[in-house]
Amino acid sequence: MKVSRRGMMLGALAVPTVAGLASWQWKTGGQSLLLHDDSLIAGRRFADAGRAAGARTRAIGGDAIRFAREVLADRPALVAGVSRHAEALLIGEVALEEGYVLATELRGCDGTCEGFTLSPGWNALNRVASSAGANWVELLAAWAANPQASELPQVRRFAAASDPGTVLGWVLVPRG
Repeated sequence: MKVSRRGMMLGALAVPTVAGLASWQWKTGGQSLLLHDDSLIAGRRFADAGRAAGARTRAIGGDAIRFAREVLADRPALVAGVSRHAEALLIGEVALEEGYVLATELRGCDGTCEGFTLSPGWNALNRVASSAGANWVELLAAWAANPQASELPQVRRFAAASDPGTVLGWVLVPRG
């Protein structure tokens, strides 16, 4: 996901740590929303794992700008997604306008995962996702379904089908 200088500065100043993630929203019933590209194997795996963990999931469809405005109108406490770069970029731009920041980004390719973040508070999630290898999408979904848990979820390691090319996982949170 491409980040502007302004976005990077806002993110560096405002991204909460995993432990303090929008705690007021969780206490008042805030929920996670998981978005996925249904044309991707990783996207479908992400949605299945999210539903299994009890999260709301939604396939990204139609015009990405309108879609993002519609889903962010409900002000979810956290938005996690698995998509291609173009969808992540467009949804991220709308999210920035709506008061969200990119907290972390995961890049999966050929059964591996790398984590990139603007805040050290997200390094634990990135490390665990990277160590999950091809199963990083299931780990991200399980975590996003219950981010206020005291421990990161454990994901079984098994051979998972993957998409050709790079697939992005990303987390958007409300600005501080």
